[in-house]
Amino acid sequence: MAGELGLTESGVKSAIRRLRQRYRDFLRAEVASTVADPAEVDEELRFLIQAVSSRPVDP
Repeated sequence: MAGELGLTESGVKSAIRRLRQRYRDFLRAEVASTVADPAEVDEELRFLIQAVSSRPVDP
């Protein structure tokens, strides 16, 4: 995969890490825009993860 992208293996790993962080930040911002109290963001994220996951998330 790295060769097809013209990157080294570590370059692909870094790109994936950055992509995951950007997605995490985007998801948190979107969830934050749907709750009245910013303190509810983590609870909503746990609920969302549990809803799409095959395993429950501990609070």
